[in-house]
Amino acid sequence: MASVYQFWMIFLTIFISIGTCRSEVQSCKRIKQQSSNARSGIYSIRTASGRTIEVYCEMAFNGGGYTFLHPDALDSVTDSDIQKMFTDRTSFLLRVLRSDGIQPYAVLNQLQEYAHVPLKIGISSHAGYTGAPVNYGYLGAPYIFYGFLPHHISSTVRLQGLLINGVRGAYNRCDSVSASHFALFPNFDERAPYHAFHDGPVYRAIFNHLRLNPSRRGMPIEFFMFGEIHFGACGTYVQTNHMSHYNIVNMAIGFR
Repeated sequence: MASVYQFWMIFLTIFISIGTCRSEVQSCKRIKQQSSNARSGIYSIRTASGRTIEVYCEMAFNGGGYTFLHPDALDSVTDSDIQKMFTDRTSFLLRVLRSDGIQPYAVLNQLQEYAHVPLKIGISSHAGYTGAPVNYGYLGAPYIFYGFLPHHISSTVRLQGLLINGVRGAYNRCDSVSASHFALFPNFDERAPYHAFHDGPVYRAIFNHLRLNPSRRGMPIEFFMFGEIHFGACGTYVQTNHMSHYNIVNMAIGFR
């Protein structure tokens, strides 16, 4: 009887452990919560669908816990996986790669007037927002979409924009274009992107208020991707291949 009892106890322990592992969604935020001394670096995390992906965890800026996706993860991670990892819908962490190798950063938030509006992230999905990223028609999927004001708001209000390290990058929408997003493309097929550059207050606010981290520590450059920033016709439309004025090569955006 003792051996049968021990067998069932071992079986139940393994079953419960496996069930817990499968139901627990990991993220850099969760790692930071479990270990406040966790350092920035590359981690392997398990998604809700059971896939293991490689990410970069930023554990210092703005309290840490930001997850940066590697381009290769976009082949396996699902939009549902990301929604379960993205639990703090108040901020993104932008990192840009300059031609000199330095990687300035900025914490991105909604303007104070729209602080109640949750941010959006989507894997090849822009549901609820004004159209797909412009470069979707040139570079295709996959892409990561980072939305600020959804269409039902951006199409009806004039004042729009975002906060960059606490500084306002605001503008008044001046026509029917109500885009409000960043988008990142791994561009696995090395396609030619769209060619356009429309300077504006959002663009200038972002790149004039980036910060340098004291250690100059950076994350591996393979986490950076081709980027598009689109905030209405009077906010800005820019791409990383047209940011030479600020020596920008590519960018990455973390979430938590």
